[in-house]
Amino acid sequence: MIKIVYITENAKKLAKDVKSVFDYYFYDNEVFNIKDFEITGNETGFVFIMASGIVLRKYIPEIQNDKLKDPFVILMDESKKYVVPLLSNHIGGGNYFSDLIGNSLNLNVVKTTATDVNGKIGIDELSKLYFLENPLKKDIISINKKVLSEKPDLIIPKAWKASKKLLNSYNVSFHDEFHVLVDDIILKPKTVSLGLGSRRNIEKSKVYWAVKKALYLRDIPSWRIDAFSTVSVKKDEYGILKTAERFDKNLFIFEIDEINEIYSKYPLNKSDFVFKTIGTYGVCEPCAILGISKITREKDFDMKNLVLNKMKKDGVSVSIALQ
Repeated sequence: MIKIVYITENAKKLAKDVKSVFDYYFYDNEVFNIKDFEITGNETGFVFIMASGIVLRKYIPEIQNDKLKDPFVILMDESKKYVVPLLSNHIGGGNYFSDLIGNSLNLNVVKTTATDVNGKIGIDELSKLYFLENPLKKDIISINKKVLSEKPDLIIPKAWKASKKLLNSYNVSFHDEFHVLVDDIILKPKTVSLGLGSRRNIEKSKVYWAVKKALYLRDIPSWRIDAFSTVSVKKDEYGILKTAERFDKNLFIFEIDEINEIYSKYPLNKSDFVFKTIGTYGVCEPCAILGISKITREKDFDMKNLVLNKMKKDGVSVSIALQ
Protein backbone atom coordinates (compact mmCIF):
# COMPACT_ATOMS: atom_id res chain seq x y z
CA MET A 1 0.00 0.00 0.00
CA ILE A 2 1.00 3.61 -0.67
CA LYS A 3 0.32 5.92 2.27
CA ILE A 4 -0.43 9.60 1.63
CA VAL A 5 0.13 11.67 4.78
CA TYR A 6 -0.93 15.27 5.48
CA ILE A 7 -1.14 17.76 8.37
CA THR A 8 -3.14 20.84 7.31
CA GLU A 9 -6.53 21.22 5.61
CA ASN A 10 -4.88 22.53 2.41
CA ALA A 11 -2.62 19.50 2.39
CA LYS A 12 -5.67 17.26 2.90
CA LYS A 13 -7.21 18.59 -0.32
CA LEU A 14 -4.00 17.87 -2.21
CA ALA A 15 -3.81 14.40 -0.62
CA LYS A 16 -7.24 13.61 -2.08
CA ASP A 17 -6.04 14.75 -5.52
CA VAL A 18 -3.01 12.46 -5.23
CA LYS A 19 -5.29 9.62 -4.15
CA SER A 20 -7.44 10.14 -7.25
CA VAL A 21 -4.31 9.74 -9.42
CA PHE A 22 -3.34 6.49 -7.70
CA ASP A 23 -6.93 5.24 -7.87
CA TYR A 24 -7.04 5.85 -11.62
CA TYR A 25 -3.90 3.77 -12.06
CA PHE A 26 -5.23 0.99 -9.77
CA TYR A 27 -2.60 1.44 -7.05
CA ASP A 28 -3.64 0.45 -3.53
CA ASN A 29 -3.44 3.64 -1.43
CA GLU A 30 -4.89 5.42 1.57
CA VAL A 31 -4.87 8.96 2.96
CA PHE A 32 -3.84 9.57 6.59
CA ASN A 33 -3.81 12.56 8.88
CA ILE A 34 -0.43 12.57 10.59
CA LYS A 35 -2.18 11.93 13.93
CA ASP A 36 -3.45 8.57 12.63
CA PHE A 37 -0.37 7.61 10.64
CA GLU A 38 2.01 4.82 11.53
CA ILE A 39 4.60 2.80 9.65
CA THR A 40 3.89 -0.93 9.61
CA GLY A 41 6.67 -2.13 7.30
CA ASN A 42 4.30 -3.39 4.60
CA GLU A 43 4.15 -0.13 2.64
CA THR A 44 5.35 0.16 -0.95
CA GLY A 45 5.70 3.93 -0.70
CA PHE A 46 4.89 7.16 1.10
CA VAL A 47 3.78 10.60 -0.07
CA PHE A 48 4.28 13.24 2.63
CA ILE A 49 2.60 16.63 2.13
CA MET A 50 4.40 18.64 4.79
CA ALA A 51 7.69 20.32 5.68
CA SER A 52 10.83 18.44 4.66
CA GLY A 53 12.29 18.73 8.17
CA ILE A 54 9.47 16.68 9.68
CA VAL A 55 9.94 13.91 7.13
CA LEU A 56 13.73 13.84 7.31
CA ARG A 57 13.96 13.89 11.11
CA LYS A 58 10.97 11.80 12.07
CA TYR A 59 10.30 9.29 9.30
CA ILE A 60 13.29 8.71 6.99
CA PRO A 61 15.39 6.99 9.72
CA GLU A 62 12.47 4.63 10.34
CA ILE A 63 11.91 3.85 6.65
CA GLN A 64 15.47 3.67 5.34
CA ASN A 65 16.99 0.23 5.56
CA ASP A 66 18.08 -1.28 2.23
CA LYS A 67 18.62 0.59 -1.06
CA LEU A 68 17.22 -2.34 -3.02
CA LYS A 69 14.15 -2.91 -0.84
CA ASP A 70 13.14 0.41 0.70
CA PRO A 71 9.69 1.82 -0.14
CA PHE A 72 9.77 5.10 -2.00
CA VAL A 73 9.36 8.44 -0.23
CA ILE A 74 7.94 11.48 -2.04
CA LEU A 75 7.70 14.96 -0.55
CA MET A 76 5.12 17.53 -1.67
CA ASP A 77 4.35 21.11 -0.65
CA GLU A 78 0.74 22.02 0.05
CA SER A 79 0.93 25.05 -2.27
CA LYS A 80 0.73 22.55 -5.15
CA LYS A 81 3.99 23.48 -6.84
CA TYR A 82 6.56 20.73 -6.36
CA VAL A 83 6.89 16.97 -6.16
CA VAL A 84 10.26 15.78 -4.81
CA PRO A 85 11.28 12.10 -4.83
CA LEU A 86 13.52 11.62 -1.78
CA LEU A 87 14.16 7.90 -1.30
CA SER A 88 14.26 4.75 -3.42
CA ASN A 89 13.80 6.77 -6.58
CA HIS A 90 14.68 4.13 -9.16
CA ILE A 91 14.13 0.55 -7.98
CA GLY A 92 11.48 1.58 -5.46
CA GLY A 93 9.65 3.71 -8.01
CA GLY A 94 10.00 7.16 -6.43
CA ASN A 95 10.73 8.84 -9.76
CA TYR A 96 7.98 6.93 -11.54
CA PHE A 97 5.29 7.86 -9.02
CA SER A 98 6.54 11.45 -8.83
CA ASP A 99 6.17 11.74 -12.61
CA LEU A 100 2.72 10.15 -12.36
CA ILE A 101 1.62 12.78 -9.83
CA GLY A 102 3.37 15.66 -11.58
CA ASN A 103 2.00 14.87 -15.03
CA SER A 104 -1.54 14.23 -13.74
CA LEU A 105 -1.78 17.32 -11.51
CA ASN A 106 0.46 19.64 -13.58
CA LEU A 107 3.12 20.00 -10.85
CA ASN A 108 6.87 20.39 -11.11
CA VAL A 109 8.90 17.26 -10.36
CA VAL A 110 12.29 18.02 -8.79
CA LYS A 111 14.80 15.17 -9.21
CA THR A 112 18.24 15.34 -7.61
CA THR A 113 20.01 12.08 -8.51
CA ALA A 114 23.02 12.61 -10.78
CA THR A 115 21.87 10.33 -13.60
CA ASP A 116 18.46 12.01 -13.75
CA VAL A 117 19.67 15.60 -13.79
CA ASN A 118 22.14 14.68 -16.56
CA GLY A 119 19.47 12.95 -18.65
CA LYS A 120 21.04 9.49 -18.28
CA ILE A 121 19.67 6.08 -17.35
CA GLY A 122 21.55 4.30 -14.59
CA ILE A 123 21.60 0.53 -14.29
CA ASP A 124 19.08 0.63 -11.41
CA GLU A 125 16.61 2.63 -13.54
CA LEU A 126 17.37 0.31 -16.46
CA SER A 127 16.32 -2.69 -14.38
CA LYS A 128 13.06 -0.93 -13.53
CA LEU A 129 12.30 0.13 -17.12
CA TYR A 130 12.93 -3.32 -18.59
CA PHE A 131 11.57 -5.29 -15.60
CA LEU A 132 14.86 -6.99 -14.80
CA GLU A 133 16.23 -8.51 -11.63
CA ASN A 134 17.76 -5.92 -9.31
CA PRO A 135 21.47 -5.25 -9.87
CA LEU A 136 23.91 -5.58 -6.99
CA LYS A 137 24.71 -2.43 -5.01
CA LYS A 138 28.32 -2.49 -6.14
CA ASP A 139 27.22 -2.69 -9.77
CA ILE A 140 24.85 0.24 -9.34
CA ILE A 141 27.69 2.37 -8.04
CA SER A 142 30.22 1.37 -10.70
CA ILE A 143 27.92 1.47 -13.75
CA ASN A 144 26.10 4.67 -12.78
CA LYS A 145 29.43 6.41 -12.25
CA LYS A 146 30.55 5.22 -15.67
CA VAL A 147 27.27 6.33 -17.32
CA LEU A 148 27.96 9.91 -16.23
CA SER A 149 31.33 10.08 -18.00
CA GLU A 150 31.07 7.58 -20.89
CA LYS A 151 28.78 5.01 -22.45
CA PRO A 152 28.94 1.47 -21.05
CA ASP A 153 28.10 -1.38 -23.43
CA LEU A 154 24.51 -2.60 -23.26
CA ILE A 155 23.28 -5.72 -25.08
CA ILE A 156 19.56 -6.51 -25.08
CA PRO A 157 17.37 -9.20 -26.72
CA LYS A 158 16.59 -8.61 -30.40
CA ALA A 159 12.85 -8.32 -29.84
CA TRP A 160 13.27 -5.46 -27.38
CA LYS A 161 13.40 -1.76 -28.16
CA ALA A 162 15.76 1.02 -27.07
CA SER A 163 14.58 4.55 -26.29
CA LYS A 164 16.45 7.68 -27.32
CA LYS A 165 17.43 8.29 -23.69
CA LEU A 166 18.82 4.76 -23.47
CA LEU A 167 20.87 5.29 -26.63
CA ASN A 168 22.21 8.46 -25.05
CA SER A 169 23.37 6.50 -22.01
CA TYR A 170 24.77 3.25 -23.48
CA ASN A 171 26.36 1.73 -26.56
CA VAL A 172 23.35 -0.43 -27.38
CA SER A 173 23.49 -3.63 -29.42
CA PHE A 174 21.28 -6.72 -29.68
CA HIS A 175 21.69 -10.49 -29.33
CA ASP A 176 19.69 -13.72 -29.55
CA GLU A 177 19.95 -14.42 -25.83
CA PHE A 178 17.14 -13.65 -23.37
CA HIS A 179 19.12 -11.61 -20.86
CA VAL A 180 20.59 -8.13 -20.62
CA LEU A 181 24.33 -7.56 -20.50
CA VAL A 182 25.72 -4.28 -19.12
CA ASP A 183 29.48 -4.45 -19.69
CA ASP A 184 30.14 -7.81 -17.99
CA ILE A 185 27.08 -7.72 -15.70
CA ILE A 186 24.24 -10.11 -16.55
CA LEU A 187 20.70 -9.12 -15.58
CA LYS A 188 17.92 -11.67 -16.05
CA PRO A 189 14.45 -10.47 -17.09
CA LYS A 190 11.53 -10.99 -14.76
CA THR A 191 8.64 -13.04 -16.07
CA VAL A 192 5.58 -10.97 -17.07
CA SER A 193 2.29 -12.89 -16.92
CA LEU A 194 -1.19 -11.59 -17.78
CA GLY A 195 -4.33 -13.33 -16.57
CA LEU A 196 -7.50 -12.82 -18.62
CA GLY A 197 -11.17 -13.32 -17.90
CA SER A 198 -14.22 -12.15 -19.84
CA ARG A 199 -17.94 -12.43 -20.34
CA ARG A 200 -19.15 -14.96 -22.88
CA ASN A 201 -18.66 -14.21 -26.60
CA ILE A 202 -16.50 -11.17 -25.91
CA GLU A 203 -15.37 -9.18 -28.94
CA LYS A 204 -11.67 -9.45 -29.72
CA SER A 205 -11.30 -5.65 -29.87
CA LYS A 206 -12.53 -5.32 -26.28
CA VAL A 207 -10.04 -7.90 -25.02
CA TYR A 208 -7.22 -6.24 -26.96
CA TRP A 209 -7.92 -2.74 -25.62
CA ALA A 210 -8.38 -4.01 -22.07
CA VAL A 211 -4.91 -5.57 -22.30
CA LYS A 212 -3.51 -2.34 -23.77
CA LYS A 213 -4.97 -0.35 -20.88
CA ALA A 214 -3.55 -2.76 -18.32
CA LEU A 215 -0.10 -2.50 -19.87
CA TYR A 216 -0.42 1.30 -19.94
CA LEU A 217 -1.36 1.40 -16.26
CA ARG A 218 1.85 -0.42 -15.34
CA ASP A 219 4.04 1.10 -18.07
CA ILE A 220 4.84 -2.32 -19.55
CA PRO A 221 5.65 -2.49 -23.28
CA SER A 222 3.75 -5.22 -25.13
CA TRP A 223 6.96 -6.90 -26.21
CA ARG A 224 7.75 -7.66 -22.55
CA ILE A 225 4.72 -9.94 -22.16
CA ASP A 226 5.78 -13.56 -21.66
CA ALA A 227 2.36 -15.22 -21.73
CA PHE A 228 -1.39 -14.91 -21.25
CA SER A 229 -3.47 -17.28 -19.14
CA THR A 230 -7.15 -18.03 -18.68
CA VAL A 231 -9.50 -20.68 -17.27
CA SER A 232 -10.47 -23.87 -19.11
CA VAL A 233 -14.08 -22.76 -19.60
CA LYS A 234 -12.71 -19.88 -21.70
CA LYS A 235 -10.35 -22.00 -23.79
CA ASP A 236 -12.47 -21.49 -26.92
CA GLU A 237 -13.31 -17.83 -26.28
CA TYR A 238 -12.63 -16.21 -29.66
CA GLY A 239 -11.79 -12.74 -28.29
CA ILE A 240 -9.18 -14.12 -25.88
CA LEU A 241 -7.68 -16.50 -28.44
CA LYS A 242 -7.35 -13.80 -31.09
CA THR A 243 -5.83 -11.31 -28.63
CA ALA A 244 -3.08 -13.76 -27.62
CA GLU A 245 -2.52 -14.43 -31.30
CA ARG A 246 -2.33 -10.70 -32.08
CA PHE A 247 0.35 -10.19 -29.43
CA ASP A 248 2.06 -13.39 -30.65
CA LYS A 249 2.21 -14.84 -27.14
CA ASN A 250 1.37 -18.22 -25.62
CA LEU A 251 -2.04 -18.66 -24.00
CA PHE A 252 -1.97 -21.03 -21.02
CA ILE A 253 -5.19 -22.77 -19.99
CA PHE A 254 -5.72 -23.68 -16.32
CA GLU A 255 -8.32 -25.95 -14.78
CA ILE A 256 -10.82 -24.93 -12.09
CA ASP A 257 -9.05 -27.09 -9.48
CA GLU A 258 -5.72 -25.37 -10.17
CA ILE A 259 -7.32 -21.97 -9.75
CA ASN A 260 -9.11 -22.95 -6.53
CA GLU A 261 -5.78 -24.11 -5.10
CA ILE A 262 -4.40 -20.61 -5.71
CA TYR A 263 -7.39 -19.13 -3.87
CA SER A 264 -6.66 -21.41 -0.91
CA LYS A 265 -3.07 -20.09 -0.72
CA TYR A 266 -3.37 -16.35 -1.43
CA PRO A 267 -5.72 -13.49 -0.39
CA LEU A 268 -7.20 -12.67 -3.80
CA ASN A 269 -10.39 -10.85 -4.79
CA LYS A 270 -13.40 -13.17 -4.67
CA SER A 271 -16.70 -13.02 -6.53
CA ASP A 272 -19.57 -15.21 -5.35
CA PHE A 273 -21.30 -14.61 -8.69
CA VAL A 274 -18.32 -15.99 -10.61
CA PHE A 275 -18.16 -18.97 -8.24
CA LYS A 276 -21.83 -19.82 -8.89
CA THR A 277 -21.23 -19.49 -12.62
CA ILE A 278 -18.02 -21.46 -13.20
CA GLY A 279 -17.04 -22.99 -9.84
CA THR A 280 -14.22 -20.65 -8.81
CA TYR A 281 -14.11 -17.14 -7.33
CA GLY A 282 -12.31 -15.43 -10.21
CA VAL A 283 -10.07 -15.88 -13.20
CA CYS A 284 -7.57 -13.15 -14.02
CA GLU A 285 -5.66 -12.88 -10.72
CA PRO A 286 -5.09 -16.61 -10.08
CA CYS A 287 -4.33 -17.18 -13.77
CA ALA A 288 -1.69 -14.44 -13.73
CA ILE A 289 -0.05 -16.19 -10.77
CA LEU A 290 -0.34 -19.63 -12.37
CA GLY A 291 1.29 -18.25 -15.51
CA ILE A 292 4.31 -17.24 -13.44
CA SER A 293 4.48 -20.72 -11.89
CA LYS A 294 4.22 -22.47 -15.25
CA ILE A 295 7.05 -20.45 -16.79
CA THR A 296 9.43 -20.22 -13.83
CA ARG A 297 8.60 -23.58 -12.19
CA GLU A 298 8.56 -21.78 -8.85
CA LYS A 299 5.82 -22.89 -6.45
CA ASP A 300 5.83 -19.88 -4.12
CA PHE A 301 4.56 -16.46 -5.17
CA ASP A 302 5.06 -13.12 -3.39
CA MET A 303 1.79 -11.20 -3.43
CA LYS A 304 3.73 -7.96 -3.89
CA ASN A 305 4.46 -9.24 -7.39
CA LEU A 306 0.79 -9.13 -8.34
CA VAL A 307 1.44 -5.66 -9.73
CA LEU A 308 -2.04 -5.14 -11.15
CA ASN A 309 -5.01 -6.55 -9.29
CA LYS A 310 -8.22 -7.29 -11.16
CA MET A 311 -8.93 -4.50 -13.64
CA LYS A 312 -12.30 -4.59 -15.40
CA LYS A 313 -13.01 -2.92 -18.74
CA ASP A 314 -15.91 -3.55 -21.15
CA GLY A 315 -16.59 -7.07 -19.96
CA VAL A 316 -12.91 -8.04 -19.71
CA SER A 317 -10.83 -8.56 -16.55
CA VAL A 318 -7.04 -8.35 -16.60
CA SER A 319 -4.39 -8.90 -13.95
CA ILE A 320 -0.61 -8.70 -14.21
CA ALA A 321 1.97 -10.64 -12.21
CA LEU A 322 5.73 -10.48 -12.56
CA GLN A 323 8.45 -12.41 -10.81
